[in-house]
Amino acid sequence: MKFSFGVMTNDMMRLDQVLRKSELDPAIPCHTIKNPDSATKGLNKLLEVIEAEGADVAVLTHHDMFYRSGWLKQVEDQLRLLPEDWIVAGVVGKDHDGHYCGRFHDMRTPLHFNRTDVSYPHPVVCFDECCIFVNMKKGFRFDETLEGFDLYGTMAVCLALEMGGTAWVIDAFCEHYCMRSFDWMPDAVFEKSFMWLHSRFPNAPRIDTTVLGIPQEGDPPRWDVAEEMLPEQIAANKEAMATN
Repeated sequence: MKFSFGVMTNDMMRLDQVLRKSELDPAIPCHTIKNPDSATKGLNKLLEVIEAEGADVAVLTHHDMFYRSGWLKQVEDQLRLLPEDWIVAGVVGKDHDGHYCGRFHDMRTPLHFNRTDVSYPHPVVCFDECCIFVNMKKGFRFDETLEGFDLYGTMAVCLALEMGGTAWVIDAFCEHYCMRSFDWMPDAVFEKSFMWLHSRFPNAPRIDTTVLGIPQEGDPPRWDVAEEMLPEQIAANKEAMATN
């Protein structure tokens, strides 16, 4: 299985200090794009390069991820367990019940994500964007309408399902040396993008994100049609989505 890495960065020093210190075979390509206009545009450029070089799997990673020796062998073993229709996979995300899954360490905290009550690979509705695997045989590309640098892990799953494929979290422990403060709150671009996802994917079983404990439970569990919302709230949200 031929792998190729792709990374966006706005901090070359951080890239050198973390990702490039990973214990990976240096012969494996790692393509870099600096300061793209948006995540989706940058990632699509990386996927074009990775496709052209004939890789089987693209590893789209943050510049502050660290991968230890033997990690890619574990990844390959897990990916070989997936069905033929798999399109995207990740290392941590939320499943169809809205519960986190995966084995992962956010280095800002002492505890690990280590969900053990499910088997892996495990089907999911969104990924954390720190590491996403793309099956290059499927022609997957991001919808560049999505602005900013958040929520493309949710969109990746929604697009895979829309294409008739599947999305999974695999058992591939790795470490994220994230520097985003815990007091960070979603900005206006994030909020607009989250609303846009509901409009773009009306048939998605669940629109969710690893950033926040949303949406509220409902049937379907979608933020724009949650049972707990008042009818006037639903109408206002749909009007806002149409406007944006």
